[in-house]
Amino acid sequence: MPRVHIVGCGRTARSLARVLHASGTIRIGQVVNRSLASSTGAVEFMGAGEPAEKLDALAVDDWLMLGLPDGQLAAASGQLAARLSVKPALVFHLSGSVSSEVLSPLGAHRAAVHPLRAFSNPERAVESFHGTWCVAEGNASALESLGPVFRSGGGRFVTFAPTSKAAWHAATVVASNFLVVINGLARELAVQAGVSEDDARQMLADLQAGTLASLADMSATQALTGPFERADEAACRRLHAAAHEVLSPARADLFDALARATVELARDKRGERAADRKILTALTSRRD
Repeated sequence: MPRVHIVGCGRTARSLARVLHASGTIRIGQVVNRSLASSTGAVEFMGAGEPAEKLDALAVDDWLMLGLPDGQLAAASGQLAARLSVKPALVFHLSGSVSSEVLSPLGAHRAAVHPLRAFSNPERAVESFHGTWCVAEGNASALESLGPVFRSGGGRFVTFAPTSKAAWHAATVVASNFLVVINGLARELAVQAGVSEDDARQMLADLQAGTLASLADMSATQALTGPFERADEAACRRLHAAAHEVLSPARADLFDALARATVELARDKRGERAADRKILTALTSRRD
């Protein structure tokens, strides 16, 4: 069972380490954050590990996990490589946008593993981790070692050879972060319509959950429904007018941009209809 040291044990790293440790696939070693107090808090959350101000000497078979922000990975890799007399047997980071090559100063056995899970609430992330997609790239031997560990923790471990990590990261941001933005816009409109905030939160989350369930089985074009898909000009004009009546100009512009993208997706599904151009023209107008 490998001992895994952690540098940068924030919400994602501590959630993941707790899951893997609980599964009995790893032991948690030294935990290094910006402050000893922060390291201690991470150790308490994980129920294992040794808080440290800096990473001390490693054993030859130790692993290293870097949970640092993307922009810090290159510098940290170089600094750790210069200071450690023994390189980790395996090193991996958790970024979805930075290649595992950034870890090359720390050795040949390196990987990047990106869990497709929101970690804003670590307790909830741990509870719901089972079945989480963990998308990995890197050295073949590192991936072979990491796969069983993540699968034992309940993750669905898949590997790929990226042509663009940035494009992959953009895909995950659109699917996750943009979904939150859209939900926020929908809640704002619902509250303006007179629905309570609590009801809006639950009803719209349920609606989105149903849409996401459909998307798991079909393409985006097949899953699209509603007035834009039907090219219902009158309904689309009412939606545009309502958005501009109750939202700030910037939020109304966001609504229109999403609506125009929806028209384009509808065209892909059923071809162009005469009303599409009128709808698009309406979506570029502003209410004074």
